[in-house]
Amino acid sequence: MRIREIMVSKTFKYLWLKTVEGVDLSQHCARCLAGEYSKAVSNTTERAENITLGDSVYYLCGVALPFNWHHNFHLAFRPRLGSEVELKSNGIHVVIEDAERLPVSAEYIDPDDPHANTKAYNTCRNWQFAHYYKKRLMH
Repeated sequence: MRIREIMVSKTFKYLWLKTVEGVDLSQHCARCLAGEYSKAVSNTTERAENITLGDSVYYLCGVALPFNWHHNFHLAFRPRLGSEVELKSNGIHVVIEDAERLPVSAEYIDPDDPHANTKAYNTCRNWQFAHYYKKRLMH
């Protein structure tokens, strides 16, 4: 799996790519996704090509500056040979080879989670994906 190209045309307070190897649902934002950050993508990235990725689940996140959650960028993906993810949204255009997109949606939130009715958690896209990961991808 590799990011063939990423182009960033807006300013982000935070822009990060990390592996997802587990979750901590007691936290939201990036802290709820356990994994290593890639040094290949940061809030200073304007364009990058041919970023080789491992065989993990990944999350690419951009937090808009000035902050407006409607202008944030979220993409979760995992390896899938022969498939391609292309997304152009909120100032980021990314093409990832041998990958498939994974859902980021509030529909996966466990209603019994103690934070399920807390706005800071249930509106957090990272936390929403963490619930999907826990339900569908953890072994």
